[in-house]
Order: sequence, then structure tokens, then C-alpha cells
Amino acid sequence: MKAATANSLQVSRTIAASPERLFRAWTDPKELEHWWRMEGDGWAFAGAEVDVRVGGRYRLGMKDPDGKTHVAVGVYREVKRPTRLAFTWDWEDPESRVGETLVTIDFKDVGGHRTEVVLTHERFPDQARAVRHEQGWTQLLKLLNGYSQEKRT
Repeated sequence: MKAATANSLQVSRTIAASPERLFRAWTDPKELEHWWRMEGDGWAFAGAEVDVRVGGRYRLGMKDPDGKTHVAVGVYREVKRPTRLAFTWDWEDPESRVGETLVTIDFKDVGGHRTEVVLTHERFPDQARAVRHEQGWTQLLKLLNGYSQEKRT
């Protein structure tokens, strides 16, 4: 984990797909359903509502092995297709809320039909929550990579 500032995190992964392809994977509910969840048996996609425009809202859900649905909510702050997506982030469940944090995803074309996905998540109320989210984002980028590989074949 690379801390950009106090109570923030940054994770990245180079994926064999174009920036446009990966931007679409983050913004199209039909794409999100294939990778938006945590790793492990019993985790499942639980719906996505997206209004991909500055000021538009989103709801992204995943269901855990016990059947509980976890829903992330926020507002898009920056939409630069296919190079950058920024949005506020919090959990819908009052018990899980972290306050309004900010996620910025940069899609950097590194050539050879490969893209470095750099995700920065800032404004956590404390470092412990940043660490927990870092684990989740790392899993999501791994799942996105796996989905992108399946999609190519």
C-alpha cells in the first residue's frame, strides 16, 4: 500500500486490456456483474445502478457468504472517458459508514494493449479503515484482471 497522504491508500495493477475496455468494466452494470464482489466462495454481485456523469449517483452491491448485502454509494465527481473516473464513496449501511471519501481511478495506457489501473482512495477518518479498504480494492483489481482475461478469450 502506498499512502498518498495520511488516511489514504493507493493500489495499482497492470491489466491486459485497453483503457476504454476497463473504463466500461467500471461503469456498465452488465460488466460489473461479472467481477464486482469479494474473492471467496459465497460472494456474489448484488446489483448496480450507475448514472455516469458528473453529479450522477451510483449504487454498487455485493452479497457476502452469509447473505448480507453490502452497498457502496456515491456521486461521480470526474468522468474523463477512458482515462479517469472519480467518485465519492461510502457504505449505505449506517454501521459501515466511513464518511464521504474520494476514489480516483486512472487508466494509463502502457502500450501493447495493456493498461495500468491506479486507484487512489482518500479522506478516510482513520488509517485502520484505509487499510481494510486497501485489502478490498486489491481483491477487486484482481477480480477485474481475471474478468478481463476471460473476456479476451
